[in-house]
Formats: sequence, structure tokens, C-alpha cells
Amino acid sequence: MHNIKRQNLQAFPFHLVDTSPWPILTSFSLLGMAIGAVLYLHGYNNGGYIFLLGFGLTASAMTLWFKDVIYEGTELKLTSYRVP
Repeated sequence: MHNIKRQNLQAFPFHLVDTSPWPILTSFSLLGMAIGAVLYLHGYNNGGYIFLLGFGLTASAMTLWFKDVIYEGTELKLTSYRVP
């Protein structure tokens, strides 16, 4: 049998991610984009601006979220598996 050390094993069989502000920001920006689209399609003033603001916030949140995912995968070496 192999000598297995406790510190080489993960505490859980899956990767627990850290908390992130990006999911809640993305959901609120998508809500704003949906409200802006409804207002614009019903002919309300500034509905298009609210839609564009929501779209910009959604694109920004997704970009920053993907940046964090790439950083965790490359710089911090956080993966769902352990390489011996």
C-alpha cells in the first residue's frame, strides 16, 4: 500500500469556491436590462438608456467575473483536482 499523507488530500471530494460579488451584480444588471427593454418597447422615455446601462453593466460584470475565474485557474492554481 502507498504511504498517503493527510495533508496531500482535500478535505472535500469537490472544489469549494470562494464567495464572489459577480453573480448578484450580474443578476441585478440583467434585471435592469430587462426593465429597460420593456420600457423601450412600450415607448417610455429613456427606456433605451436604461437598457443600454443594463447591457453595459452586464458586459462589465461578466468580464470581471471571467477575469477572476481565469486568475483563480492560472495564478492561484485552484482546480477541482489535485496533481501529484
